[in-house]
Amino acid sequence: MIPDLDALLHRHGLSAAIPPGPGSWAAFLGQLAGQLRSGGLAVTAPQGQTTSLILGPAGQIVSMCPSSARLLGASALGTLLDTHLGNGLEGLRLRGLLTRVRGGETLRTALGLRGEGGEVAAWTGTLSRLSGAAGDHLLLSGELSGTAGADLLAPQAFYEELLCALPAPVAILDAQQRYVFCNPAAISSPEIRRWIIGRTDAEYVAYREFGPELARAREHHYLQARQIRDTIFWEESFGTPVHTVQLRSLTPVFGEDGELALCIGHGMDITELRRTQDALHQLNNELEDRVQSRTAQLRTVTRQLRHDASHDALTGLPNRTLFSERLDTALARSRGPGAEEYAVLFLDTDRFKGVNDTLGHPAGDALLRELSARLLAVLRPGDTLARLGGDEFAVLLTPLDSPGDATDTARRIQEALRPPMRLHGLDIALSVSIGVVLAHPEHGSSADILRDADIAMYRAKHSGGAGHQVFTPQMREHTIRMARLENELKHGLGRGELRVVYQPIMALDEGRVAGFEALLRWQHPEHGLLEPGAFLDVAEECGMMLDIDRWVLREACTQLRRWQQESPHTPPLSLNVNFSARHFAAPGVYEQVRGVLADTGFAPERLNLEITEGALLARPEAIGQTLEKLRALGVRLHLDDFGTGYSSLSYLHSYPLDTLKIDRSFVRGMLTSASSAELVRTIIAMAKNMKMRVVAEGIEEVRHLDALRELGCDYGQGYLFARPLSVSEARQFAREH
Repeated sequence: MIPDLDALLHRHGLSAAIPPGPGSWAAFLGQLAGQLRSGGLAVTAPQGQTTSLILGPAGQIVSMCPSSARLLGASALGTLLDTHLGNGLEGLRLRGLLTRVRGGETLRTALGLRGEGGEVAAWTGTLSRLSGAAGDHLLLSGELSGTAGADLLAPQAFYEELLCALPAPVAILDAQQRYVFCNPAAISSPEIRRWIIGRTDAEYVAYREFGPELARAREHHYLQARQIRDTIFWEESFGTPVHTVQLRSLTPVFGEDGELALCIGHGMDITELRRTQDALHQLNNELEDRVQSRTAQLRTVTRQLRHDASHDALTGLPNRTLFSERLDTALARSRGPGAEEYAVLFLDTDRFKGVNDTLGHPAGDALLRELSARLLAVLRPGDTLARLGGDEFAVLLTPLDSPGDATDTARRIQEALRPPMRLHGLDIALSVSIGVVLAHPEHGSSADILRDADIAMYRAKHSGGAGHQVFTPQMREHTIRMARLENELKHGLGRGELRVVYQPIMALDEGRVAGFEALLRWQHPEHGLLEPGAFLDVAEECGMMLDIDRWVLREACTQLRRWQQESPHTPPLSLNVNFSARHFAAPGVYEQVRGVLADTGFAPERLNLEITEGALLARPEAIGQTLEKLRALGVRLHLDDFGTGYSSLSYLHSYPLDTLKIDRSFVRGMLTSASSAELVRTIIAMAKNMKMRVVAEGIEEVRHLDALRELGCDYGQGYLFARPLSVSEARQFAREH
């Protein structure tokens, strides 16, 4: 029943009593409709089964006719009409209609009412406003026509089915934040979907026993969307029954009056997306960790490569590159404000090759490490010791208080190397030759300084080694001359500028020529005929001696063979050819000599190869084998300059020697020095006892000749007989003697 209904009707000039029972509702509504028409309100009573509802200001059912009660159930009183509509979306349309009716319009429409048993009936009727002391009420007066037809419910059903078919959660809330629609993707349970209509998120969260913070968050987002009048997005996480993550959105919809009509909520399951993102994030973190680790490794490798690029692998000392950089820095400091003096020491190990050849390269490496340690112990902390390569080292002394500090350091180095180094149970003595360069304005770069230090070092080495030499500009000039001479010698060999001259070797007892010694000369285009002393050192250093030795051997054999063919009745002449120590130590020397003899047709037994004592010291075992093979070929071997080197009688027994040659220094001194005369006598006597012949060099006076004949010397050569002769002169000399 409607409170104060009489007063409401009376206000419109109407009077009617509400019938106490459902049987009189039709008459009452007919009377009420007529009175409303007479009062200016058009209310048409429906045809068919009449049903009427009166709604309160909030849309709740406050009264209903018997047919409505049978359909909706007695418990419908007090509930919102929205909850009894055929679908949730109908409620939104109904609310719009009721708003218009409250504004004074009378509207005819159709609704689908859901009965107490769930069936939906079609209602067609009129919506009108009733005003009274209790406030505006709304009258729904119409006709029930049974089950709702397709024409009536098709639009609403279509949209509801469409929303229900979506795989994404969709919900619609009214302006009071109450649910009016929810599809199965949002809530799978039909019972809960029916229950939630008309209820708020707070009620739903409590019903599902979710945390209250979820309801508070949803209300916050709802208010935020209404305030900014635009869609908002957020994420929700659920821990039961399995952890899921939903991306939520809420879109407000406003009516023509600008007031909020409804909010459409949309959801999307992004659990797998978040898991993928988390996995990608984890992979990214792992990748970053790997990148950082790899970067650290690369930095370590880069540092090591930089260290390796500037340091020697064997000793760990700075290499030539780093030494040159520090030297350039010292050079720059020596020219700026507060100039600092410096000095460079260039060190080369004396006779180190012999260590590698006899003990092997691992032993040589061990000695170089020990050498480095001893050198470091001598130097100051700020000095730089570098290994330039092989057995060459360099020292940068900076700052330098006085030039004498450099030579003092050189002497300390020599003293530190004096004690033998112990290796494999052997005591090995090493010494170094040191070149010293002091700061000088003419030096423009580290390369200039190292060049001059190298020049000074070679001067120290040629002075006997185990010492030092301070560089002077004259040393560089000499080196330049030698370099020019080397270049000219290489070209001279190719252009045929070398010559062979022949010095006679006389049989002293008969006074006849026994043979010739082939001696080398260089017909220099500018300086004339040069003797070996002017260029053989250069040839040795630049590695040309092997080629020169072979050329002299072939040239001399060819020449003497031609003389013998021209004078077949002349007794055959012998030929003495000097071979350098390097040649005897070189591989293949036997094959080369045999090849020359075969090519020229010169008899092997007429060839005398001269070897110095120094050559026998180089590689005694290898040289001994070579000499044995040459001796077996028929070639005779002469020991040249006997007595001037490391003479030892053991050499005479160890090698297949045929002849000893007494050096000219002893021959010249035998007339004025008793010791020289005794030495010559001893050599001749010893040779005779060993069945060896003797050749004396440097016979310049008749007294020399007489003394040597008296001592029983076999052969002699010197200016008394003839100086070295050209080819034509030697041929003529042979014919005359």
